[in-house]
Amino acid sequence: MPMQRSIAPQPTSGRIAGVVLVLGFAAGLAGCKGEAAVSQESLRPVKVAKIAAASPKRTLTYSGVVRPRVESALGFRVSGKIIARSVNVGDRIEMEQTIARVDDTDLKLAENAARAGVASARSRRDVASDNLQRAKVLLPKAIISQAAYDTRRNELDAASAALDAAEAQLRQAVNAVGYTTLRADKAGIVTAVVAEPGQVVNAGQAVATVAESGETEVAIAVPEQDAARIAVGQNSKVTLWAGSGVNLDGRVREIAGQADPVSRTYSVRIAIDTPPQAMRLGMTALVALTIEDETAQMVVPLMAITEEGGTPIAFVVDTASKPVRKTAVTIAGIAEGGVRIASGLQPGDLIVTAGVQFLQDGMRIRIPGERAQTGAQ
Repeated sequence: MPMQRSIAPQPTSGRIAGVVLVLGFAAGLAGCKGEAAVSQESLRPVKVAKIAAASPKRTLTYSGVVRPRVESALGFRVSGKIIARSVNVGDRIEMEQTIARVDDTDLKLAENAARAGVASARSRRDVASDNLQRAKVLLPKAIISQAAYDTRRNELDAASAALDAAEAQLRQAVNAVGYTTLRADKAGIVTAVVAEPGQVVNAGQAVATVAESGETEVAIAVPEQDAARIAVGQNSKVTLWAGSGVNLDGRVREIAGQADPVSRTYSVRIAIDTPPQAMRLGMTALVALTIEDETAQMVVPLMAITEEGGTPIAFVVDTASKPVRKTAVTIAGIAEGGVRIASGLQPGDLIVTAGVQFLQDGMRIRIPGERAQTGAQ
């Protein structure tokens, strides 16, 4: 028996065209969704900030140390061996309070010798005075000559001068004995002690350093490019690092006339008229000085600046369509809170401040908060 073959029906050309059309539509729809997804994913999230106009005033901030206005190194006015010291570092002392003493044995011997010299000179003066008185009686009677009378008068003058010299030496010896006791010439606080009992010191050698009670200051070092912008009497704000953050009113009392040969900075003293009790010598403080800046420049955050080919650049945002534009800038220096821009940017420009290392010229960005706003609508 002959076999029968089953022949499947062939698709018509219309059905084929329909299938192709459906597949093409699906592929197109998938492509649109993919492009939309890619476009959505290409929006780089960044942080931005608007550039403010340059201010004609600029605040300079320096760190300093609390110092007394007057701090003196005290020492004996005579040489000798220290036999006692009555103060230690941190002690508060009053005027005429004893600080230390040196051995006065030799100086007292010198004082006794000076007293003996005064007695001897006084005796010679008295003898010369008696001789002159007798000569005054004998001269009118021609018992002595005029020359002899003049000699006795000269002897009296010499004896009187010798007595004056001996008395001056005695006063000097008495003063030297008094100098063996070192006393404070002002009230204050002992900040350093550099000599101990048993040590032999020379005249004028420092034994202790005393900070005078009274006006307290903050010593700062100002770079030479800013020293000319500061004037004596200028007001300032002082903040103690160890304090509660309260600003103290200060004023510039002194500006060094010559820069330090090592650091090339100028020493500036800021006087504090009413220092609080918490302000102690040696503390660290911040001093803020406001100056007029004739060449005021815009300041942008440091993170907003990147580099390409050795040229500093920033990315400016087009507020309408959100692409970024790579812009070359000129940096004029470091400022508080960022860097100063000399050219390349304008006040009011919206620049990227975080994420600049991931950007390219013309790339679209997404500002934080935009997605939330879109979903709210």
